[in-house]
Amino acid sequence: MAGVTVKTLHHYDRVGLLQPPRTASRYRVYTAGDLARLQHILALRALGLPLRRIRELLAPDAPPLQLALRQQRHVLEDQRRLLNRTIRALEVAEGELDSSPDQTSDTLRRLLEVIGMQNSVEEMRKYYSDDVWDAWRHHYEDWPSPAWRELYRDINLALDDAPALDPASAEAQALGTRWLALDRGETRVGAIRTGMRKAWADREHWPEALRAQVAAGRVDRAMTFVNTVLWERWDAERVARERAGDPAPARVSDARRGLYHDCAMALAENRAAADAAALVSRWRAILDAECGGDADAVSA
Repeated sequence: MAGVTVKTLHHYDRVGLLQPPRTASRYRVYTAGDLARLQHILALRALGLPLRRIRELLAPDAPPLQLALRQQRHVLEDQRRLLNRTIRALEVAEGELDSSPDQTSDTLRRLLEVIGMQNSVEEMRKYYSDDVWDAWRHHYEDWPSPAWRELYRDINLALDDAPALDPASAEAQALGTRWLALDRGETRVGAIRTGMRKAWADREHWPEALRAQVAAGRVDRAMTFVNTVLWERWDAERVARERAGDPAPARVSDARRGLYHDCAMALAENRAAADAAALVSRWRAILDAECGGDADAVSA
């Protein structure tokens, strides 16, 4: 009636997915309810869901089915986008080989780079919630964006020309202004900022293709310099406000200063793991207080 084999039914029974009652002789007796459940299983299986996930969805305390269907739709849409991009990359490669058959090695290398980057994008999902990822995945599809690439290039060229470039200079401050404008324009949603900071803090574990982009753009060098630039800007603003009789709030709290000092001492003295655990607890407590109890921000 359902169009499945006896072997399939026995497998579903073994894994606890469809377990009909049995007779005294141990024959399985399927009811109309079992048939309906089997049809649900087959429908979800056709959508690509694994049996373990289907068992969870059919449990009595499972969340509404429409949520699972929506999530699976998002997964399939991601796969479709990946396939479409792969097809476009293949079309480009075909065109290059049609016009320049002797460039096979270069064309295949570029094709592998494109496909490798596309596969890497999905690995960044773990830093974001599902809703945020749907809105933000494009950020990694062509990361860094052209505007960020241009800024990384300009910062590094400036440092190449003047390794001791004064962070307080007009040139350096202009670069800092461009950085802030790009950052604020892209990360207006708090959950996106949190995910980005989680991802950046864990960049040593990024996919190879993305780590290669970080190295090629000398992103770490640019970010280190801009952090110094923005610190100089804040300090200049602090001095100006104090001269005007309007003291600026401390950029770093006393609790953080004390923690940073103790961390530096622990590193210098190579203290035991117990001391490190205590420092981590203090760090989390400070973040919890400063972030208003936002668990995502603290974990980032």
